[in-house]
Amino acid sequence: MQAFFANPEASAVTSDPVRLQDMPPQAQRAISAYLDNPGDADAAPEWTEEDVVHLHWRLLLELRRLPDPETPLEEKLDTLAWALTDPSLDGRPFSFANCLRVVGTSPMSPTPYFGLIQVDEIRAWLRTNSRKWIDATIARYPDWVQALIKAQPDWVAKQLARNPQWVNEQIKARQATQQDDLFAACDAGLPSQVPS
Repeated sequence: MQAFFANPEASAVTSDPVRLQDMPPQAQRAISAYLDNPGDADAAPEWTEEDVVHLHWRLLLELRRLPDPETPLEEKLDTLAWALTDPSLDGRPFSFANCLRVVGTSPMSPTPYFGLIQVDEIRAWLRTNSRKWIDATIARYPDWVQALIKAQPDWVAKQLARNPQWVNEQIKARQATQQDDLFAACDAGLPSQVPS
């Protein structure tokens, strides 16, 4: 699994949105057809096996962003929640375990063949490293945000689930308030009466 994170330059690429022109031609046609006529709900886009494998791979690429302190906290929590979900859901389409199975065993995978792997071992490795990765992101926030996250992690996670920009909005609101306070402090130094 360490090799998955061995290329930090490649992880920067994953932060870019998926571009239509980067997809296989058949996927491009299927998406274009859907966008041109979204009213036809019965006509499902045609996906090749290669398209499906690449979609599973794209989901796994999100794991590369976990060690990066610049990755937003909400993204890290979302990725970890997906990867560390209840093992009873492992058989569902696009679950973490299913993505590992599809990418690891398909001859159409963009990675070298690695076969079936023990999902529990990968999850244990993620759990072992997750605190360090989350702490690296939290360390970028002001002290009061760090204290809030450590004191009420579940509450903060709920706020982020509702609004991924919640932490940024709180920081901006507090900075605006502090700016107002700076001007108030300047006024406090002025004499209360102007001499005549």
